[in-house]
Amino acid sequence: MEYKDISPAIQSEEQLRFLVQEKTASGEIDMPSERALETELGVSRTTLRRTLDTLEKEAIVQKRNRKGMVINTKQTINILKMNSMSSQLPGEQIITVVSNEVANGVPEVNQFLGLDLNQPIFKLIRLREVSGRPFSFEISYVDIRRFAGIAAIDFNNRSLYHVLEKEFKTRPTYGREELRFVSADEELSDSLKVPLETPLFEVVSKAFDQNDEPVEYSKQYLIGNQIKYKINAKHIFDYLEDE
Repeated sequence: MEYKDISPAIQSEEQLRFLVQEKTASGEIDMPSERALETELGVSRTTLRRTLDTLEKEAIVQKRNRKGMVINTKQTINILKMNSMSSQLPGEQIITVVSNEVANGVPEVNQFLGLDLNQPIFKLIRLREVSGRPFSFEISYVDIRRFAGIAAIDFNNRSLYHVLEKEFKTRPTYGREELRFVSADEELSDSLKVPLETPLFEVVSKAFDQNDEPVEYSKQYLIGNQIKYKINAKHIFDYLEDE
């Protein structure tokens, strides 16, 4: 087997990511100047700028007029990455169950899950905190008959996707998401500790399992000034809607 040395661009990218992690941990947001980074990393100006462009496209750092590069302190969520939110967010997380119940059918939910409107569904509402502050208010629905016994599971600080995979051998593998802005009503204002009418992201997700069966319908409400969404699609035609 033949091994190749790491290219200067890859090496500088890894070093910059580590530098960002160090500064974030210490509460700093200002990045060194390009000249200082050239000397510290031992790379050319061209290589450095290519690396900085990569990190900027990933929303890890951002340019500010006449202030150089700074670290983007918002949490990043990849809208096309089909895994649990817990695995995407850095920092200490606390997930608290607000309520869980076997609820009456909801038209758009039951239609997606392939259920008659009179069939009950499992409804799980949770509040997520990241690094000690409210981050998202999350409502999830699944088929109570398909996942018998799910209402008895403790979902405090547990990923729903991990539970579905471990306990029910069902792995969410892809989905569709709708993203829009809404204003915080009284319930969301109280739960997320924000003023009424604060702009929030509302993310409606429809997840499918490894057998192309609908598995979960959810709504998430996230504080607009705390996060940034990104889309990394290597095979863009994979995401086209079916005719």
